[in-house]
Amino acid sequence: MKTIKNIFIALALVLGLGTVTTSCVDDLDQTPSNPNDITQGDFQKDPEGYMNRVLADVYLQFATYGANGNSPVWYFDGGMAAFQRALFIAQEMPTDEACWLWDPESYGTLNSGIVTSNLDAVFGFYSRLMINISLCNQFIQTVNEGLYGLNEEQSKLAQSYITQCKILRSACYYYMIDLFGDIWYADENDAIGSIPAQRTRKEVFDIVTTELEGIVASWNGPEKPFYGFVGKDVAEALLVKFYLNAQVYTGTPMYDKCLSHANNIIARLGKGGFKNSGLAPHYQMLFAYNNDQFSNASNGPALKSDVNEIIWALPQNRVELTSYQGATFMILGWVGTNGVEVTTKAPVRSDYATQEAYDAAVENYNAVLKDAAWKTKADYTFNGVDYSFDPAQTAHISQQWYNVGNGWKCMVAREEFVNKFDWEDDKQSISKDHRTDNWCTSKFGFANDNISLTGDYWGTNGYVTPKYNNFVYNDDGSIDVAGSAAVSTDECVGGDYAMIRLAEIYLSAAEAIMAQGGDMNKALEYVNLTRTRAGLGELSSLSLTALRDERCRELYQELTRRTDLIRYGQWTNGYNWAWKGGVRQGTNLPEYTKLYPLPSRILSSSGYKQNPGY
Repeated sequence: MKTIKNIFIALALVLGLGTVTTSCVDDLDQTPSNPNDITQGDFQKDPEGYMNRVLADVYLQFATYGANGNSPVWYFDGGMAAFQRALFIAQEMPTDEACWLWDPESYGTLNSGIVTSNLDAVFGFYSRLMINISLCNQFIQTVNEGLYGLNEEQSKLAQSYITQCKILRSACYYYMIDLFGDIWYADENDAIGSIPAQRTRKEVFDIVTTELEGIVASWNGPEKPFYGFVGKDVAEALLVKFYLNAQVYTGTPMYDKCLSHANNIIARLGKGGFKNSGLAPHYQMLFAYNNDQFSNASNGPALKSDVNEIIWALPQNRVELTSYQGATFMILGWVGTNGVEVTTKAPVRSDYATQEAYDAAVENYNAVLKDAAWKTKADYTFNGVDYSFDPAQTAHISQQWYNVGNGWKCMVAREEFVNKFDWEDDKQSISKDHRTDNWCTSKFGFANDNISLTGDYWGTNGYVTPKYNNFVYNDDGSIDVAGSAAVSTDECVGGDYAMIRLAEIYLSAAEAIMAQGGDMNKALEYVNLTRTRAGLGELSSLSLTALRDERCRELYQELTRRTDLIRYGQWTNGYNWAWKGGVRQGTNLPEYTKLYPLPSRILSSSGYKQNPGY
């Protein structure tokens, strides 16, 4: 997947099938302004090649797209409407884990958990999911209708591609019913250009889980997919997510099915690595530039480990997959540079070839002392480089600490999330939990109190809690200094985004066990795997609260938080966080906010029923 280029094949133009999406969404445009002039006859010249190119573009819609002029979603920033980032907006920003400090015209009161049907952000993540579903459907239709002109061998390959598209489509439908409830449903059997019927949440749940069950049961493909593609483990991991939330989606708990599929995945992938669990040896390695070594794949540019913790990865190579989502967003959205410089140390004569060069260095050093003596004091060392802090600044941070050359200062965490971690001091500055290793805390002058969720207060209104970095890691968990120096630190950076990890499967299994009154020792074992990998001591017993907090610590910023809070019964009441409901100390949310509204631009031309309360 790291060789995929942006080669959008406009199927609507190629095959004369009408618009790419359904007619109810005229606001969306999924074709480039100057699409390639390809006719149906062109497919006959290289049918497999064209089929591969179209499949590549289906995957491309999950891996990239942004910024403004390079997006299939109109009237909304292209970077914000990229797949992972769109889901981050929906899943993380309204919760205790994150918030967005700028762009009130696009986000409105999303930080508070309350939105309106005409909000650009809601239209953005609804449209992204709808677009990806439509492209999967069109690929399957094109193959089924024989429009590629494939021979027998190529047709067998096409069936594998169809299965992949069905898995990707199922993932989109998971998020659609999770966020919006009753939605339209369309598959390859629906005519392009028709308006699909709106179905209940349960109906879509039943349709999609039945299809995934069939894929898993009849799987005859490779044990592991090629790097960047989806396979059996992704299909089964999606079933774990569906069934873990089945009571919310259907009214009927299905923890037995959740645990069954989780056990299947653990049996296949739970070997090697940390304590022979299948987890990567070090937590931070999973969110680094070369984290593709832990992809569940049969090949890959950095695949040197037999540990496959990242079950579903979105490849984010900066050359072929430049994107404003994934690692780029997950680093730059949090960080910036503020009040930090590399220290200027006193020159030593032996370091200079001539007396003149040494004298010039001394003169420069004395100028630094005169202007700002603090620049000569080493306050902090990161990766072998000494940094000095400007005493005139409250918050201190450097983009160099994350090996990037840019930073947006757009996000901070909320205090209730920070308080869930184990801290060594009252100032919450030092923790043994390696999941906080990239954070900027009170140690660097940041305040944990969320006095305001606006950018003007950045540095004094919450900790900066980035999860990703742009460093290359050695096999022992240390940073490869030379390798990291060769990594690009331009505007977009590398590192894959981990959509689903084996750690999530372990924690979902533990929750399913507890929900059924099962083997508590096994549930405790699974939770202790993630705790001890993070550098913490084992728990001797397990409560539901401890499990929920551990899931939050392990999976923070991994597109699960809002769903988890709703499943726990804590989204509307029972647990408050800063600015929930628009109140500083947090307040209860109305029940209707458990679902997002269907965008007003969709309702105006479709006849769909809006969710209650909007």
